[in-house]
Amino acid sequence: MSRKIVFCGGGNMAEGIIRSLISKEVAAAEDITVSEMLPERCAYLNRTYGVTAITDAADAIKAADMVIIAVLPQHVPSVTSVLEKLISKDTVVMSIAAGVTIASLEQMLGGDKKIVRIMPNTLGQSGNGHSAVCLNENIEEEEKKSALQVLSALGQTIILPESKFGEFTAFSCSGPLWLYEMADVLIDAGVYAGFSRKDARAMVIKNMLGVAMILDETGDEPKSRVSEMCSPGGVTIEGYKSLVDEGFASAVMTSVDKAVKKANSI
Repeated sequence: MSRKIVFCGGGNMAEGIIRSLISKEVAAAEDITVSEMLPERCAYLNRTYGVTAITDAADAIKAADMVIIAVLPQHVPSVTSVLEKLISKDTVVMSIAAGVTIASLEQMLGGDKKIVRIMPNTLGQSGNGHSAVCLNENIEEEEKKSALQVLSALGQTIILPESKFGEFTAFSCSGPLWLYEMADVLIDAGVYAGFSRKDARAMVIKNMLGVAMILDETGDEPKSRVSEMCSPGGVTIEGYKSLVDEGFASAVMTSVDKAVKKANSI
């Protein structure tokens, strides 16, 4: 992908995307410029990734095919006030600023600008996890392909209407929470059963990884696999009954629902 990309902001999220773009050869380091206010951060990004990180990237922005806004939401207006004077109608502007709508970006940059709003997944470093994307009407098919190619470095992509971004944030972006918590509890349960924490952790991680791979490769419903494991009067059905009795499914669904409601209230 030989397109000039400029990041406005060189924080952790931008760094994660840069790392993925370069490591997966979606973009070359020499095609990436980072506009970052802190000189020490610029030096770090230059040294670590070989990109051009500078405090004044006006010239690079003018020549950019794609500009990625990677700052906190409260800093977006100050960034767009600069961009509005530098970008052309052919520049694709991608924003990962949470809660900043396409309509807001169009108001700040101009209704004729090409804008893509992204909600990235925190699992991007693993190459797994969905990022949500919504494109405004000015994005043409080739530009859509380029945007999706950039996002492919972070894992999988799902195109959603903006009205579903709240639900996506709570269910998908926050989704690893429930799995991390489940892993943590299972490790504790393994220790309680008499295993060392090291061994319990190793078994839990491989079990989780194996389950994910089987479901991904076969397309099976998890419920069907649970049914296969639960032999009449056996060990597994005993553990399953306890989960039902303790309200495991209700607790998880209620937790997700509360996260969704919170996301939609912001």
